[in-house]
Amino acid sequence: MFENKLLSHIIISVFIIVSSYFLGKIGKFLLKIIGKYISSRTKNTLDDQLINESRKHITLLFVLLGIYFAIQELRKAFLPADITATQFLKYAEIVLYIVAVFAVARFVSRLIETIFKWYIDNVSDRTQSNVSATIAPLTNKIIRVVIFLIGVIVVLDHFGINIGSLLVSLGVGSLAIALAAQDTIANMIAGFVIMLDQPYRIGDRIQLPTGEVGDVVEIGLRSTRILNFDNNYIIAPNADLVKSKIINYSFPFESIRAFVDVSVAYGTDIDKAREILLKLADQHPKVLKDPPPEVFVIELAPSGIILRLNMRTSEFKNKWFVETSIRESIYKIFQQEDIIIPLPQHVVRIIKEDGTQTT
Repeated sequence: MFENKLLSHIIISVFIIVSSYFLGKIGKFLLKIIGKYISSRTKNTLDDQLINESRKHITLLFVLLGIYFAIQELRKAFLPADITATQFLKYAEIVLYIVAVFAVARFVSRLIETIFKWYIDNVSDRTQSNVSATIAPLTNKIIRVVIFLIGVIVVLDHFGINIGSLLVSLGVGSLAIALAAQDTIANMIAGFVIMLDQPYRIGDRIQLPTGEVGDVVEIGLRSTRILNFDNNYIIAPNADLVKSKIINYSFPFESIRAFVDVSVAYGTDIDKAREILLKLADQHPKVLKDPPPEVFVIELAPSGIILRLNMRTSEFKNKWFVETSIRESIYKIFQQEDIIIPLPQHVVRIIKEDGTQTT
């Protein structure tokens, strides 16, 4: 009778486990149908990703639940006096509980990672940056570690282990680490701020508070790498950049102003000089037609009249070339048109003892 009773409970337990497996497969199939229905109704891809992630874990969760009920069924086959069998089932429950906690923890961490990745991808598309590639790997690791630690705490608490002292120790240790690495942590937080706020992006040309100009090559969690005009890297800590005023020459528009100041002698026909300058700007291939170039009289200097040619070029790297080539053209055409570029002049008066003056 005992053997028949044990055999029947074993058969029922096996049936429960097998049934839970098939129930998991059915749940997976139902989630697939639900996912297709939701996809046809919404433009948001987050719900699709969450359902797909759930489909990967639902069978395992059903099987673990089935194993739990199977163990409870096997308990009915043994009397409390059967110490060996009872102890074995108790150990099986302990192992099952630990496996179930970490299976659920992994499932939860994957859901959180999916939500975070979806959000970061949206930010990357909206800002046209590589935020996702930079932030996502580290953030996923942090999420997994935090969820794993929560799982460990849940397991220890379930078995009656006092976790209060452990939490205090972890808190003190975390405080010590934070104090020792406060500069690194500050740079990492600043890196997150830069990647999300986007004061500059990879490829932008910026000017640092120290006056150095270069192109942003990489935005890391600790520092930003900038390639200057000498092809050398400027490695600037993120915390310093967040607190400083940065000039971004590429944002919000890539076009930039270029200007050339030139002095003409008093008596020069200003309209003729203005016409020559505007013609030179209009003929230059790197000067934009919209907005059109303009010429202004900016100063009546002691040695001549100073004119400024204002124009715009498509990007910062063209600025130096445009200004240099325009200056060369001005010098050549002013010589041809007999327009004098005056030199500074100083008049010295010598007063003699008898009161006469000599210039």
